[in-house]
Amino acid sequence: MALSRLLSTLFDGSEANTESPSTPQDSEETEQPVVIYECRDCGTNVSADTTRCPVCDGDDIVRYSIE
Repeated sequence: MALSRLLSTLFDGSEANTESPSTPQDSEETEQPVVIYECRDCGTNVSADTTRCPVCDGDDIVRYSIE
């Protein structure tokens, strides 16, 4: 998550959801892989639709699928 998005979420005046996220327990559902998008130049995590890194202005964004 970009720092500017995190800060705007923290300071937008809305109440945060304090409940823990629900997690499937003992379910037989297949887990979806976690996908991370990262700038290859500086290592900053970015969103899926990012084409240029907001930190270093690099355009080499990679996608990692973690299973």
